[in-house]
Amino acid sequence: MNDSSPGTDPSPRIELPGNDPGYFYDPRVTAGLHGEIRLSPRVEKHCGCGGRPPYQIFRRPDAEPIWCPCRRYRSKVQEISRLIGNSGIPGPFRYKFLDDFDENYEGKAANLKRQLRTQIKSARRLNTSHQRGTGANANQPLKGYFLSGKPGVGKTYFSYVALNELIFHSGRPGKFISLSKTFFQTLRFAFDENSPMHGKSEAFLRTLGNVPFLVIDDFGVQRNTEWELEMLYNLVDTRYANRRFTIVTTNQDIENVKDLADGRIYSRFIEMCYIVRIHAPDYREQHKHEL
Repeated sequence: MNDSSPGTDPSPRIELPGNDPGYFYDPRVTAGLHGEIRLSPRVEKHCGCGGRPPYQIFRRPDAEPIWCPCRRYRSKVQEISRLIGNSGIPGPFRYKFLDDFDENYEGKAANLKRQLRTQIKSARRLNTSHQRGTGANANQPLKGYFLSGKPGVGKTYFSYVALNELIFHSGRPGKFISLSKTFFQTLRFAFDENSPMHGKSEAFLRTLGNVPFLVIDDFGVQRNTEWELEMLYNLVDTRYANRRFTIVTTNQDIENVKDLADGRIYSRFIEMCYIVRIHAPDYREQHKHEL
């Protein structure tokens, strides 16, 4: 069977409306923690292979098989599942989307979260323009978020939601990292000549610097040693130069970042990100369970 060149999908494309990417997330859990990404009914209607790999249709026993129209969409579903699984989002928070973002409790947070929903939808539309190279904003970078506020106001949860949404709707990779002690230990091991990870530091940092979507969680918990600040600056500067979408969450105000790395990190954050200060009740305190 004649296949196309590497990187192309030879299966026929199905004409779908703009709001149907050919797949959807079914939240019903039959096994494990999550539901399942399924083909949309419009794609299923054109499937003639029964969903059996390698997704080919045999019109006649003596004829050469042809690719099923569902093939490109099944490949997309598999790729998105892989990307979300490898994103670094903790298991319980994978496949959390905007509809899972709680806006029902009282307070200013409800209005802010509605605003963030609108902004993330705009980011998704802009990302589609990036992929197609069309639209007035196709050449503009996606602007991320610098989310600050006290613990428990929803900063990290929003970053999970945003990352899931962007990966799901774009089919492009994203990563979630937390600036914990473990993160910098891993990085140090990669620089240690006696470590089995030695030599992987450059590839590790290159991945984080170039991945289309990145969440940097708990910015500010680092010890701010000269080495840690240099690593952070290099990461932020690479993403700034490559115009990559970045979300930063922190318990600190943006003004506290001015003193780090001679203000170089601050300067990039204020251009890369919307600066959002979240004032809201502690979600964990409101949902605590007492015995």
